[in-house]
Amino acid sequence: MNQILQNIRRLRLSKEISQEAIANSLKMTQSAYAKLERGQTKLSLERYLLISVYFDVDKSVLLQDDIQI
Repeated sequence: MNQILQNIRRLRLSKEISQEAIANSLKMTQSAYAKLERGQTKLSLERYLLISVYFDVDKSVLLQDDIQI
């Protein structure tokens, strides 16, 4: 799993947000979101930007090697 996806997962878990909640905001199913988070489907730029907005973090935060949660 690449660093961006690890950071997204860590943020989601730290905030105790379900995959379903994020999936709903991205207008996708929970199973499709789970595949995205596991790296089984590609993360589009559009979804990357929407996820950063969802978590209210700067886009660059998701790129960091050692994200501070």
